[in-house]
Amino acid sequence: MASGLFLGVASDLVGTLLENYLVNPIVDRIRYFFLFRKTVQELHQKEKDLAAKETQMKEDVEEAKLHIQTQVIYDGVREWLTKAENSLEDVEVLDSKIEENKRCFRLCPNWCWRYQLTQEIKNKILKIADLIEEYSKFSRLGHRAKLPNLDLVTSKNHVDLKSSNAAFKKIMEALKDDKVKKVGVWGMGGVGKTTLVKKVGGEVKGFDRVITVTVSETVDIEKIQNKIADDLVWTFEKKTEGGKAAELWNNLTGGKFLVILDDLWNEWNYNEDLKKIGIPLVENDKGCKIILTTRSYNVCQHMSCEETVQVNVLEDDEAWTLFEMNAGLKKADSRVIGEAKKIAKECKGLPLAIVTLARALKGKALDSYEHLEDKMAQTCFLLCALYPKDHSINVEDLVRYAWGLNLYDKANSIEEMRTQVSNVIEYLKNCCLLEDGDVG
Repeated sequence: MASGLFLGVASDLVGTLLENYLVNPIVDRIRYFFLFRKTVQELHQKEKDLAAKETQMKEDVEEAKLHIQTQVIYDGVREWLTKAENSLEDVEVLDSKIEENKRCFRLCPNWCWRYQLTQEIKNKILKIADLIEEYSKFSRLGHRAKLPNLDLVTSKNHVDLKSSNAAFKKIMEALKDDKVKKVGVWGMGGVGKTTLVKKVGGEVKGFDRVITVTVSETVDIEKIQNKIADDLVWTFEKKTEGGKAAELWNNLTGGKFLVILDDLWNEWNYNEDLKKIGIPLVENDKGCKIILTTRSYNVCQHMSCEETVQVNVLEDDEAWTLFEMNAGLKKADSRVIGEAKKIAKECKGLPLAIVTLARALKGKALDSYEHLEDKMAQTCFLLCALYPKDHSINVEDLVRYAWGLNLYDKANSIEEMRTQVSNVIEYLKNCCLLEDGDVG
């Protein structure tokens, strides 16, 4: 009884082993012989499917590169494209083998070669099937690029000043505060607000991109939108102001940005006006923090700035340091230094006036300036020096400046001031400090 049971179990075990290791392999080989044509057809269908997926993937990648969300393509996507390309090349090689096998098989059948070739085709079919399945798993092709900041740092001749350094540190600390979304930088014209925020933009960390837009007195929403898109190296699909705003809003909520609104004159409704442009304020570390510069503290209040920073005029010693460096007076004699200090004092501590005037007078104009004994002539010359080199100055502009500054207190009308300015201009031309220009 026991021996009968043992023989039965042994018989079943031997039968299973024979089936797995002898019968099944033989059946598979025979099947390969008779299913060769069908296997080749299956290979070509998989080839066609993979080629279609490869083409679609390449088109999706090119489309993705045009959008800010996916400017950097994932390595896995690139690897898939490489594998797909290699697999399609392998199929071409297999096609050559298949054609050669067909020709030889008619003349002298080589069953072993056909079996090996069929097995190779089957393996390639499985690999292509895996690639097609992998393709379906790509929900995203890439991610937003870590865009480098624009060159916002100031000139290599930049001078560290105590007053501007204090303001700089205060702004940098505010940007680190999660509670602060808007920083208002205010002060009179020419005090250095733009230079300060450019320095902040060049050194701040933690943002995908720093975007700088000059707003000015007349707000042009479309111009602002286009400037933001340029800074993002991105092209609008929509043409209308509202369409562009929606696109910007959608794209800017996908990362963290610092937007500098420079030279804001009017009081904005910060929520409504920012939405019109398409600027979303930062929420959950996505969106935009804003720095605005303005001459009016009221603008900062109206924009509900969580932090405000006032930029004051320079102290006398700071003003002189800035003037001396930009005028190149390190090796000048005491007589020139004395005259230069008088000129620097006329700038009233305004960095813009100091830098512009010092560079205009550098190396040539100081000696001429000291001979201008008339106070109005000196001031008028300083006003002209604020213009760029070779710029044609409108006389009427000078008349308005002179009237506003009350340069000639005996003038009772704008016409009298115009006469005095004209006389001073002729005097400066006779001193070879001004030349005739294109504008009257």
